[in-house]
Amino acid sequence: MKSLKHLLLVGSLLLSPAVWAESGGDRTIERIEKMRDKAETVLIQAEKAPPGQRHVHMKEHMKMLDEMMSELHKGHPAPGISAQEHLAWMERHDKLMDDALGQMMREHKLMMADKECHP
Repeated sequence: MKSLKHLLLVGSLLLSPAVWAESGGDRTIERIEKMRDKAETVLIQAEKAPPGQRHVHMKEHMKMLDEMMSELHKGHPAPGISAQEHLAWMERHDKLMDDALGQMMREHKLMMADKECHP
């Protein structure tokens, strides 16, 4: 019985890092997706705000995008995943990059329309 407990303990310790690594890439992407959604909400607030108050929301949005892009740069798929899982991870990563660039373009248009960056 004692050896069975030890075997289960050793087995769970060996399996744990593999499980953590497997889901680590997905957790990273999910966290970044939440960051993207929050940044989108702030950008919508900036778009709805009067021209004289947009800069507050846009400053916050820029900071959020900076953090998001930093996380996207650091994120990597978990080691040992299949080619299909790797491709799915890359597609989610690319989608997040496209979303971030889309938000940057919207913010730039907003700044240019109001001439807030060049008064």
